[in-house]
Amino acid sequence: MFKKIGFDYIVETLDIVSKLGKKTLREIEFSKDRVFLEKEYSNLEKTIKLLENKPKLYSILKRKLSSLKDISFTIERLSNGYILDDVELFEIKIFSMISQEIYEILGEEYRFLAPQNLEKVVAILDPDKNRIASFHIYSSYSIELSEVRKAIKETKDETLYETEVRLEDDVRKVISRKLLNYNQILKSSVRKLGYLDLVLAKANQVLKLGLTRPHFAEKTKIKGMFNPKVLKGLEDKNREYQKIDLSLYNGVTIITGANMSGKTLTLKTLGLVQKMAQMGFYVPAKEAELLIVDEVCVLIGDLQSLEEGLSSFAAEMLEVDNIIKKIKKGIRPLVLIDELARTTNPQEGRALLRGVINILKNNMIESVITTHYDQVGSDVVKIRVAGIKKSEIDDNVTFKNIEDYIDYSLIEVEDENVPEEALTIAKLLKIDEEIISESYKYL
Repeated sequence: MFKKIGFDYIVETLDIVSKLGKKTLREIEFSKDRVFLEKEYSNLEKTIKLLENKPKLYSILKRKLSSLKDISFTIERLSNGYILDDVELFEIKIFSMISQEIYEILGEEYRFLAPQNLEKVVAILDPDKNRIASFHIYSSYSIELSEVRKAIKETKDETLYETEVRLEDDVRKVISRKLLNYNQILKSSVRKLGYLDLVLAKANQVLKLGLTRPHFAEKTKIKGMFNPKVLKGLEDKNREYQKIDLSLYNGVTIITGANMSGKTLTLKTLGLVQKMAQMGFYVPAKEAELLIVDEVCVLIGDLQSLEEGLSSFAAEMLEVDNIIKKIKKGIRPLVLIDELARTTNPQEGRALLRGVINILKNNMIESVITTHYDQVGSDVVKIRVAGIKKSEIDDNVTFKNIEDYIDYSLIEVEDENVPEEALTIAKLLKIDEEIISESYKYL
């Protein structure tokens, strides 16, 4: 579903540089906890201000984060009482040194982003305070070990090697026991550094894509909503993107409009906005007030299942059935359906659509359905895409630029008639005139 609504593009545009950050991203859940989400937005807002006030800090932090390894497994071994080997001790040392550098860079002002203070961990693993990216059992760990190594160097007595190995093992045991006292703050720092990588990427994304902080309300009201991927594609072609306003009313909203009028894109973008908001992201809009829902149910596109031998219609009906069953269990989703029952005959298709609308309406489910059917029921909000800018049509219209002559804004209407613009579009595309004239006879 993420790919269907365009969330994959949001992930692609996140500048996450560490495995810890990628792991943190994978663990993000769709949340209904308003307090948690407001805290996420607050952290993101503070991070944006940090980047605006200290733009050079972003690259500094990202460079350090890119050097981090995920030492979770090593910490787990430490927590279970294992004696760590030199490679594992090296991993903890490097991690702790980088973590401490980040801790000191962020300082008190941005402590909410900082990892734990690992100065004592660094001191254990770097007793000589060299701050070198390497590790071995230093002679300074043990007077006895230091003397044995000195004797080996002076006498070349190979019988002392066995003693040296035994003393090194003793040191590893001592170091591991000392580090065990810090296993919890090491775990905390792993989490915090993963979060830091993610929240920095989200803040950078806000500035790059022009996202805004959403607010939660009793109904959804969005101004200047846009799809980031489509916007970028149009900008690359030096074309303008028309942002839209949309209000929902805790019930069923029907959107009508000709093909090419952006109905499906509106559904996808609305689903994207809701998903992003309830996953702690800023959203693609100028302003956004959203109703918190239990989940987002999206039914868009060709659902034909070749593997199971299902037609598009059969697969679509099973998806609708799944949504309705969730609702009857008490789940309150945002339901987004694109042209329900369009692949069956119009009479039955309209009947099925009205049946689904009634169930959604009776359960007060916030839902948006696009359709070409008219007369789909009462007590629903009806919205129409403004459509062709007939006053601006000229001889320069082609299939390559026809979208420039379409007004994608949404207009609330009272009647149940759908706009008849298909033949207008066909004429603009300059298809055979006989097709147009023959069609008008029946219209």
